Amino acid sequence: MLRLDGAGRAFGRRPVFSGLDLEVPPGTRLLLTGGNGTGKTTLLRCLAGTLALSSGRATIAGRPAGTPAARRLVGIALAPEQTLCGRLSGHDNLMLLARMRLPAREAAAAVARVEEEFAIAEYAQVPAQRCSAGMRARISVARALLGDPPVLLLDEPGRSLDAGARAMFWAALDRRPGLTCVLASHLDSDRVRCDRTLAMPVRR
Repeated sequence: MLRLDGAGRAFGRRPVFSGLDLEVPPGTRLLLTGGNGTGKTTLLRCLAGTLALSSGRATIAGRPAGTPAARRLVGIALAPEQTLCGRLSGHDNLMLLARMRLPAREAAAAVARVEEEFAIAEYAQVPAQRCSAGMRARISVARALLGDPPVLLLDEPGRSLDAGARAMFWAALDRRPGLTCVLASHLDSDRVRCDRTLAMPVRR
């Protein structure tokens, strides 16, 4: 489902990672580990297509990462506490993406499902800027799952979630056994829920 061939990314003369080869089969949960600055977020952004590789190739189901065909297959929650439109309510943030990803007749029902799944309906009408970091993270993860994309890319999804919300998150993934998930996390509780681990090398 995901493939990297000789993938590398540098900022100026500073390489973040290089020569990375990786294959992630459908339904796999891959955990990215490593200290700050090892390239976990950069790799997720390259897979999402929001950042271009400096070398090599990344594909999503055979489609080059970043192309419209690849983007349609991917749900993304990078910096989940910070990526919502603060002036819009949680519900409206969800509806905005749902209307871009789904037929109009399906958008409202899809939003209602993830609001129930993540128990966010009670504060979904509050402007996102007035929500706690945990509430914003919950909405962001729910938004990434709208339309049940086959690939999910997450950067520290549990950082701002309490134990109950983290349980909801993993239960949501368990209900989607075919979902391919790549997440960066420092939590041991996330490590045991993943099938594979990729330790990003430290650059010196």
